[in-house]
Amino acid sequence: MEQNNKEEIKKLYEAQQMVLYSLLALLYLAFVGLQLGRIQSIADYNYNLHEMMYLPFNIAIVVVPVLFLIYLFLFTKYVRKRGIKPLKLKTIAKAIVIITSIAVIMTITEHQFQEVSTGGVFIVEQKRNENGKFYLIINDKMVRVSQNEFQLVEENQQYLINFLWNKRNPNEGKLETIRPLE
Repeated sequence: MEQNNKEEIKKLYEAQQMVLYSLLALLYLAFVGLQLGRIQSIADYNYNLHEMMYLPFNIAIVVVPVLFLIYLFLFTKYVRKRGIKPLKLKTIAKAIVIITSIAVIMTITEHQFQEVSTGGVFIVEQKRNENGKFYLIINDKMVRVSQNEFQLVEENQQYLINFLWNKRNPNEGKLETIRPLE
């Protein structure tokens, strides 16, 4: 009877570990896919490849909650069967790394989801150089630019501009493209 109990505990441990590693692999793949999908040169090279970068994320949206619930079920069943025992240092270290990496991924992803791309014809209201950083004032937003772009742009002129800004900090942005109107 005790042998059957040990076998069942071992199977539960292996099952919950398999689900955990699958869950983590999918989360990491989804995050890497999101980051690669943000690289404009990939979209310029092959748009289909660019779109495929988002596939792991789209799968993760559906599969991760299910895997998480399965993991919680198996983990709870495993702990009930085995009983609560003191944790090993290696287990604590793994848990800290996993929880920290998931928290960082979620924070970065949530921040990036607040980004907005704005494009159109804008007048450069003002140019500013603050502590070696270069900005153009466009629609009451400080849009960061390179030194080269800063020197080429003239105030009170219209340009075709595309820039990114974050909803959490709507007064600042980063220039993506700028072209003079002619």
